[in-house]
Amino acid sequence: MFVVGGVEIDQGERVALLGKSGSGKTSLIRAAICLKEGPRPVLDGQDFCSSPDYSKVSAVGQEPAWQVLAESSKEELSLISRYHPVDFKVAQNLMGPYFDTPFNRLSDGYKRRFVLSSVLAGEPKYLLLDEPLSNLDDEAVKLVSSSFPSTSLIAEHRVKDLRALVQRAYVIEGKAKEIELDLLWSERFLKSHGLRGFRVFREKRPLGEVLLSAEVKGIKLEVRKREVLCIVGPNGAGKTTTIRELSRKGVRPVFQSPDLQFFFRTVKDEVGSSEAMQLFQLTDKASRSPYSLSFGEKMRVLMASALASEAKVVAFDEPSAGMDGDALVSFVKALELMVEQDRGVVVATHDSDVIDLCDSTIRLSWSSW
Repeated sequence: MFVVGGVEIDQGERVALLGKSGSGKTSLIRAAICLKEGPRPVLDGQDFCSSPDYSKVSAVGQEPAWQVLAESSKEELSLISRYHPVDFKVAQNLMGPYFDTPFNRLSDGYKRRFVLSSVLAGEPKYLLLDEPLSNLDDEAVKLVSSSFPSTSLIAEHRVKDLRALVQRAYVIEGKAKEIELDLLWSERFLKSHGLRGFRVFREKRPLGEVLLSAEVKGIKLEVRKREVLCIVGPNGAGKTTTIRELSRKGVRPVFQSPDLQFFFRTVKDEVGSSEAMQLFQLTDKASRSPYSLSFGEKMRVLMASALASEAKVVAFDEPSAGMDGDALVSFVKALELMVEQDRGVVVATHDSDVIDLCDSTIRLSWSSW
């Protein structure tokens, strides 16, 4: 058995770790692998950090770029295999045609597959996963989920995807507390605890005149006043590339890597609007550095900043990455405000909750590029 911070993982159990952004899920996982001060992890009755063995307990964090040792997945496994056995077939299955592609040339979804495949190929006894399904398309979610070992701790906001995967669940609210699995289907419970998994709606309005007309890699794209346009498609189809191209045409972008998009020392200065900060529940973080926040909180800062901008068209690249239930509600309200202001919104996403909010959809495929 592996125990950390009141969370118990027994052999053959997949356990969900839930909580709002900033509640301490990432901190608990980092403490569990001895990378952060916190509760001492115990493996089979012994203090794990006194002599850590990462072939027995391993983890996958939120930021793929922080966990890469080699240029490609193939080279990464070759390096790891010098120290303990690895199953190359696991990585080949997850990476597909990109098994030998340099990390920096991968889409964000395949970057996540890269780090997941590196750890899964080592077949650790216990695996701790921090937002493993973020940025993945539906096919990849099924493929990655089927690869999770039977003994795992999964910290994830996408409750819908966890329901069929786990045998037990904990929620962190100050401290970790085990909950009944039935509560993962309770919209009242999820919404009241700031978790995802409940339905969201947006009142749709008549569209106005064209604000943006562009052609990106042969794909024609128009955005009208009061329109929320979704760009969907599998990992690697070119959604992020499309957002990047639109940013060169005057569109205000919000990308998936928050640390590369901050320009000011405090959250207040970064957002520049008390109303936007209040909407995204950032008022109590006004004087903090945006770099000190959790991943989900960082994304809220970027979305609030985009709302506060005067850009006529705003583009979000996978905005629901790291998004808890409260942030999802705030995002819906932000969309409604931008629509009221006769602005246009482009959203690149895999998330069914977000797709349901869109007025129109463009579907990309690998053949599009």
